[in-house]
Amino acid sequence: MGKAFSAAFICVFLFSCIVTGSGISIHGDGSGTIQLEYRLAKELEGLGKLDGNERWLPVPVGRADLERTVNRVEGLRLVSFSFKEDGKDIVYSAGLDFDSPGALTGFLDASGRQVELDMERKRLAFTFTGAENPEAGFRDMVISSFSGYEFSLALNMPAAVSLRWLDENGAETRNPGTCSLDGVALNFSSPMPDLILLEKACVMEITW
Repeated sequence: MGKAFSAAFICVFLFSCIVTGSGISIHGDGSGTIQLEYRLAKELEGLGKLDGNERWLPVPVGRADLERTVNRVEGLRLVSFSFKEDGKDIVYSAGLDFDSPGALTGFLDASGRQVELDMERKRLAFTFTGAENPEAGFRDMVISSFSGYEFSLALNMPAAVSLRWLDENGAETRNPGTCSLDGVALNFSSPMPDLILLEKACVMEITW
């Protein structure tokens, strides 16, 4: 799940099987909650349940898979889980509690490179990575497969937030989606094709 979330978060999957949205609330002590939603094409739902297929579908499919993921991260708990069929997709929703910044980042980004949370510096950063110099066939496939899908992120922070978008060298760069700030709340959304086809990595840096 860390790979899936950070890639579509910071990515998505190549074959149009996952769309993610999330709501994260972070308290002053570094604990908080996660509300997560992801979609899986019905014809692929059984694949992730088979042992040894994690490399093909690196997301938890069903409650048991999600619980195994959660159990690998200290200080993380699954508190709710549900699913429903929506057209050709199965839509999974999960609620989680985390006790520390490490539990949050350990779940969102197993690599430790794309999500940073520093409560002392009061800084949260997400790195969005895209496809550099994509071939025409890949670009066409992404636009066709993900047209109409959006990735959304809602954050509630311990205090009023400020936001900057930075390139990999720390210089200010453009926002790849739409953002709104309202005191402690930040909302970001972007069409999936735009995120997947980003030409260069960019960092959403939130301070409070």
